[in-house]
Amino acid sequence: MERGNNHAELQIRAGFVLLLIACALTIFATISSARAHSWVAHTLRVRETLIQLYSDVCAAETGQRGFLLTRDPRYLEPYTRARSDITKTEALLASLVSDNPQQTALFDKFRPLAARKLGELQQTVQLAAQGHDAAAIQLVKTNMGREWMDDIQALTKEMDRNEYALLDQRFNAARRTSSLLLAAALASVLLACLLAYRVHREGKARQHAIEEKNQALEEQIQQRQTAEMRLRQVQKMEALGQLTGGIAHDFNNMLAIIVGNLEMSLRQIGKSDEALKDVVSRALSAATRGSDLTKRLLAFSRMQPLRPKSIDVNDCARGMLLILQRALGEDIIIETKFATGLWRAFIDRPQLESAMLNLAVNSRDAMQGGGRLSIETSNAHLDQSFADTNVEVVPGQYVLVAVTDTGSGMSPEVMRRAFDPFFTTKEPGQGTGLGLSQVHGFIKQSHGHIQIYSEPGVGTTVKMYLPRASAQQDAEVFTEAMVFAAHASKKVLVVEDDDEVRQFVVSCLNELGYSTISAESANMAQQKLATHPDVALLLTDVVMPGKNGKALVDTVRPFYPKLRVLYMTGYPREAIMHNGMLDTNVRLITKPFSIQELAQELRSAFAEEVV
Repeated sequence: MERGNNHAELQIRAGFVLLLIACALTIFATISSARAHSWVAHTLRVRETLIQLYSDVCAAETGQRGFLLTRDPRYLEPYTRARSDITKTEALLASLVSDNPQQTALFDKFRPLAARKLGELQQTVQLAAQGHDAAAIQLVKTNMGREWMDDIQALTKEMDRNEYALLDQRFNAARRTSSLLLAAALASVLLACLLAYRVHREGKARQHAIEEKNQALEEQIQQRQTAEMRLRQVQKMEALGQLTGGIAHDFNNMLAIIVGNLEMSLRQIGKSDEALKDVVSRALSAATRGSDLTKRLLAFSRMQPLRPKSIDVNDCARGMLLILQRALGEDIIIETKFATGLWRAFIDRPQLESAMLNLAVNSRDAMQGGGRLSIETSNAHLDQSFADTNVEVVPGQYVLVAVTDTGSGMSPEVMRRAFDPFFTTKEPGQGTGLGLSQVHGFIKQSHGHIQIYSEPGVGTTVKMYLPRASAQQDAEVFTEAMVFAAHASKKVLVVEDDDEVRQFVVSCLNELGYSTISAESANMAQQKLATHPDVALLLTDVVMPGKNGKALVDTVRPFYPKLRVLYMTGYPREAIMHNGMLDTNVRLITKPFSIQELAQELRSAFAEEVV
């Protein structure tokens, strides 16, 4: 026995030694990967600085031309700012490429060209400022400045291509180190599995002995658990019997709908097939809800969990209107106010329909002489201050369903106990007091919130706050309901200065399946493009503070010739339109637009060739 223990101990030690070797390899791979990623970041920084430097030269030239044309000193502000920024940017770029002889040689050619171009700009500005407009214009017409600008652009693009080649090499290095890291991790897992297998094999014999000793105790525990389970089942069935009255109340209403519609279908035989189809569909819908109610009754005894899905609450409420009208009777008028742009809720639809029916029936009982039932939906945000005063409420976005009646109302004491199980103000035999408690439990289990507002003699409002469905939860629904772009996996850069509009567009793109990044200005967009070379499409607003969308595209186009562009605007002005017509090769979507329209425009944009 002792010899076996020693053998097992040696195996464990050997396993630990191998595991330490694998860990050392993993550490090495991690360090190598970090070094490779550092070089990748350096390359991205150089490309960003190149773009900024070229943009500064363009800005200086734009300010100079604006001043020459208008003599307005305000045009000199971007010129002056660009001249100041160029010096800093050149110094930064020099330090970044100092380790690369090829890039350093190109940058040494760039500097005198930039100096000549800035000198030319300064000379023309000074001549114009002194009133020598003709001399300034004549200097511009020599085209020396244009030739220098072309040379600057050519050098900038060549340096950018070099950095892109370096970026590709460094990405490959990062992938190689990642592969090494993966191999080391797999080795660690295999060794851990081998070690676990050895430990399990050696301990199995000991475990067998322990199991034999504990077998008698386990049999006693099993007997006790069986007895407790039977007791719980008895208690559960008792509770189920108490629930039967409340469930039968709702179920009878549904049966009345089924019978009524089936009778109407018999009378309407011979009419148009469409009318008959509509009647039979309503009967089938009511029968399905009755079946769901029975299933929920059976599920209750097994404690079956809810089955929430992303649903359209407006569609759910509309589908309930006919059932509610028949359940309430002709003396009660149903009014609706469904919000446009309503968020989708993550909720169990059959349970929500049952909750709405429960609330409607309670309202009917409170309006003995007839009245008005209102159903309203809206988007709602519960903040932290609301959560602090309401237990179990999580701050965030919700879909609100408010059910209001003009009945007798509730006193404060009744409102405090309204959600208590078996509490009812009805006469004996007329109610079980489980309706509101069931609704309360369903909403709480769904991570929502419910609240009652009531006043005696005026009426009652019950507000159900349903959790908003996330984009991921909506993905399956939108996959079935919408036409996706053929290239939905592409990355899109959204440029929009309005925060709310930007968030809306990003949400639409995410629901359509696109990968997104966003920027609030043209300058930030240039930075994002430098750090995300895999951006396939630029979705930019036209009118923005500072540099507009057209200027942004003109700046980045030399560096990203294959980048697709889609403009969005509510007022394009003359930036991309002339004489009421879009410029050539310009694609535009006008605000406000729907997600379907956006999907179609993106699909068309990806389908066309980039010139």
